[in-house]
Amino acid sequence: MSTVGELKKILADLNSSYGVEISAIVSRSGIPIAWNLPKDVHVETFATLSATLLGASEVVYTGLNKEPPKRVVVESDAGNLVAIGLGKKAMLVAMSSHGVDKLTEGIEVATANIREVLRKESG
Repeated sequence: MSTVGELKKILADLNSSYGVEISAIVSRSGIPIAWNLPKDVHVETFATLSATLLGASEVVYTGLNKEPPKRVVVESDAGNLVAIGLGKKAMLVAMSSHGVDKLTEGIEVATANIREVLRKESG
């Protein structure tokens, strides 16, 4: 299976096991790498804005001489979004109408699996 295929499988597992509706692995510059999104969601827009959200929060923390955040959590009545870095080149972002705790638990599992796939590819 290709690297992108493995990443898409991890996202599909995240979505089905943890009630996630939207998930994507995105480059830090906002380019979609792998995703599991509904057909009506524009992956490029979602990727770009998610990268902006995480990147901006890292700039805020760095500007305050603090360690950058491990993840960004956005909560609303319509759903919760979590963005988490996967190193210097990529990030994972997911959205769910379930609680933040369940979403965060799923993201932690997915992140470990994604990092393993990315490690194998980089040799």
